[in-house]
Amino acid sequence: MEKRVNEPISTDFKLLDVELLGKPIHIIREKLASLISDSCGSLTNELQNWLKTNQVEAQLTTVELHTFSSSEMDKSSTSVLRHQNGGTAFAHIDNTLLIKLADRFYGASIERDSHTLTSSDLRLQERISKHISQWLAPQNMWSTVDFESAMGIGIHAELTIKIDEFQSTLHLKLDSHLVQTLIEQLELPCPENLYQPFCRSLESTPVRLNAVLSKKQMALSDVLNLQPNDILPIDLLNTVPVSIGNQTLFSGRVAEQDGQLVLIFNHDKESQR
Repeated sequence: MEKRVNEPISTDFKLLDVELLGKPIHIIREKLASLISDSCGSLTNELQNWLKTNQVEAQLTTVELHTFSSSEMDKSSTSVLRHQNGGTAFAHIDNTLLIKLADRFYGASIERDSHTLTSSDLRLQERISKHISQWLAPQNMWSTVDFESAMGIGIHAELTIKIDEFQSTLHLKLDSHLVQTLIEQLELPCPENLYQPFCRSLESTPVRLNAVLSKKQMALSDVLNLQPNDILPIDLLNTVPVSIGNQTLFSGRVAEQDGQLVLIFNHDKESQR
């Protein structure tokens, strides 16, 4: 058995995603959040003009980093726009909301109960997505393309659209290629500028240092017979291995200083790596 001077690693620590290292994706996320938030008013005005009502409003909800998967989007209900310099934007309005918008846009006499989208519904979604795309780049830089799945890290923006007493969500997703295109287009800091801040952030990351002070071999039957308040004789190791996780860094030795036990690191750090 081993006795360690550590506690279980906290689950509060976030794992580093190697795909984001050296990329200013958080800068473009914050830039887009500000840009979309400031532009929601123009979408509200357009929707009010198209639908001939002032009971409609668009507001930004969130802009977050997003990990694409192969099956997350339904190609039959997603509008896809591609930037001329590379990268793709995907727009999808929740079906119930899109149907309500389309019924009002086309002047339907009654509202549909079905959630099945028609080609007319999708044409309105495409019109809305083209309006939103102009917030990111001029209209002549975009073209409508067929759906292709995206992979990797991108950005997902959610807008809440309210019409009368009903509200739901418009989803806008930007793939990694488009994120890089926007970084260059908006002349944001290049990846090299993040190197020193990243190093400082990495150096300040908290880690748990483990030291094995004692080991004892026992028969399984003796272990099973252990009871509360039993006394287990142990001996401190002459050489104490010190590690982070499963990676041994160096060794040390236990000593006494000012009435308490301390761990003194040995000079064999290099040999223990």
